Amino acid sequence: MKTNIKQEKKVVELSKLVPYDKNPNIHPEEQVKALAESMDEYGQYYPIIVDEDFRILCGHGKKLALELLGETKGEVTIMRGLSEKQKLRIVVEDNKIQSMSYIDFTKVEEIIREIGDTRVIGFTTEYLEAIIKENVPDNMGVDFQEPAAPKQKFDEEKQQEDVQERNDIEEGMQAAHTIVCPHCGKEITL
Repeated sequence: MKTNIKQEKKVVELSKLVPYDKNPNIHPEEQVKALAESMDEYGQYYPIIVDEDFRILCGHGKKLALELLGETKGEVTIMRGLSEKQKLRIVVEDNKIQSMSYIDFTKVEEIIREIGDTRVIGFTTEYLEAIIKENVPDNMGVDFQEPAAPKQKFDEEKQQEDVQERNDIEEGMQAAHTIVCPHCGKEITL
């Protein structure tokens, strides 16, 4: 690791922390509440990252969650020796790198079943109950726990109606004509 950047871990007053005006992240109330609930349950296990002026580079949501919990202090890592460009890069890189991972929902569902209750922060009770009870419809709304509906038989009359409807639609359509512009050579569909 080649760097002249120094890091110092410290507990500081939240009122000293300055939101970074160039922070591109928006923290909806739902996320802040989930962070607060997690911190209430487990503590602040990730520090807020700040520069030597206590300007927040990473952790704006954590600060909001701590404040929501009524906390006055929080754990920070102070990064000293960053250039302004490095500070900007950290602000965007931290979240971009996080978003490069993806979730294996099969494993998530296995873990939820292993936990076996509906107290998992960030998930709705309905979702958790469906996973635990294993009566989850797929993304097309098919519930595989239900027996398949009997196949409908199409009678001759229904098939004729469908053919007539298709023909009526096609009759009302106009054929498209394509020409080439003599000036630019682009195709234009009329």
